[in-house]
Amino acid sequence: MEIGLAIPHTGKLASPGFVRDFCQAADELGYDGLWTVDHPAIPPHSDSEYTLGVKPRKMPDGSVSDLLAPNYEMTATMLYVAGITRRAKLGSSVAVLPLRNPVLNARMLATLDAYSDGRLVYGVGVGWLREEAEAMQMPWDRRGARSEEHIALLRRLWSAEGELVDFEGEFYRVPPIHPDPRPVQRPGPPIVIGGHSEVALRRAARIGDGWTAGPMPPERLAGLVGTLRANVAAEGRDAADVPVYANAGMAITAEPGEEAWKFTAPNGAVSVQEVDALVEHLREFERIGVHHLRVIFQSADRAGQLALMEQFAAKILPALR
Repeated sequence: MEIGLAIPHTGKLASPGFVRDFCQAADELGYDGLWTVDHPAIPPHSDSEYTLGVKPRKMPDGSVSDLLAPNYEMTATMLYVAGITRRAKLGSSVAVLPLRNPVLNARMLATLDAYSDGRLVYGVGVGWLREEAEAMQMPWDRRGARSEEHIALLRRLWSAEGELVDFEGEFYRVPPIHPDPRPVQRPGPPIVIGGHSEVALRRAARIGDGWTAGPMPPERLAGLVGTLRANVAAEGRDAADVPVYANAGMAITAEPGEEAWKFTAPNGAVSVQEVDALVEHLREFERIGVHHLRVIFQSADRAGQLALMEQFAAKILPALR
């Protein structure tokens, strides 16, 4: 099982310098992936319900913007990180497709894949925050269908073999254009579908190069993976063709030099475990069938984040591998 980290490009510790230090250290320490999140235009108030938890719920005014600010843009961050790292995969978890023009998106992502020498994993979703799309003057109606056509257009432009490529769809019509630069990965970077709804799991099984989940404990994830696998089989595909990307669903903290690691779950519950117990907990995700697991380190300052990353790499990564 691969282990990835969330790039600190959002939140109170975010800064260009810290993104540089964090990502270069992660790359050198052997982490397998570096992941971004996507919210380019966050309104202070919304009536939309957050749909990735156990139950849909409205977010308090200002809570999303307060959590993420400062919020450095996702694709630009990955382009920057591509130039300062050598080996870790660069992923989005997840890009909200209805907020983007697919032709420009295809060109930016092909450029990113080329600059990173084929390290892009493009996680996508249909979004939950209607007010964000309205702020960006982008249509929100039929966003699932629009997103599927967006994916089809990305793949059409990326996989073009000739000097020109065009596209004719319900929402997007592209006259013949030059497809270069083509991505390094052929026929294109993997497109990993996000979302926990039945529709999202069916979409991942039908057209995804994988499925990505938000933060959750392994017991909840196991049920969703079971549904995904059933859908994959119904589509006549092999489970290996739709790998699972997951989030450990907890923040990990430890004092420098200590052997005990503290977990903070999404519901605020805290538990303390020794190294062996932490390894066993993470292996639960591997037993479920997770291909790539994202973990989050929690510290009050940047030095603490880097220290946790080094501790985890020294004591936990070797045991997992």
